[in-house]
Amino acid sequence: MVDLHTHILYGVDDGAQTIEEAFSMLEIAASIGIHTICLTPHVSSYRKYVKSSDLWSDRYHILKDYINKRELNIELYLGSEVDEDDHILDKAKEGFTLGDTPYILVDFMMRKTDVSEVIYALNVLGFKVIVAHPERVEQLEYEDLVQLKKEGAILQVSSSHLVGLGKSRAQKIAKKLLKNDLIDLISSDAHDINDILTMKQAYQFVQKKKGIETANKLFIDHPLKIIKAVRK
Repeated sequence: MVDLHTHILYGVDDGAQTIEEAFSMLEIAASIGIHTICLTPHVSSYRKYVKSSDLWSDRYHILKDYINKRELNIELYLGSEVDEDDHILDKAKEGFTLGDTPYILVDFMMRKTDVSEVIYALNVLGFKVIVAHPERVEQLEYEDLVQLKKEGAILQVSSSHLVGLGKSRAQKIAKKLLKNDLIDLISSDAHDINDILTMKQAYQFVQKKKGIETANKLFIDHPLKIIKAVRK
């Protein structure tokens, strides 16, 4: 499996707080079959998280060294999850994307905004918008998500909401998106070990509901194509 939305990079946001916790999350991920991970620490003007490229890079390489030393079957990438604000176009230009790809993971939960306009503006600049956990965004109803898909948005649903965790509204929307084949990829949004474990559970759920081909598309093929894309 491929997990493109995680908070395993330690001590920089509300995810893993210690190096030991990050190591444990990587071990668990490998044990359940996750072979590709993108670290996506928060980039936010609303929340006081660390946004230091040097620190991120140093800790990313520490985690890569650990993976190599432990011989874990994980390919690691460094990206980010960007809270939408008035400066999101600048943040995209600064390189806060998924790895070196043109894909930007955007969290629209922090304020009400014209999501379609934001996506359009980023698309004009050559970026492709992945809407982080759209099922949790209060300003977006199911019908809004259908329209955003038509406008080129990529929908990333959290694995926990497909296995009965989180708010009931999010669960309901996530399952409706799955039923109607509107999900592009499923990620853990892992803040701890329990979040990571839902990836395997969600894969099995999707396989049961939609078949193994769909499960592989959402957990492997689509996310792998995204993280392997090269920014022009």
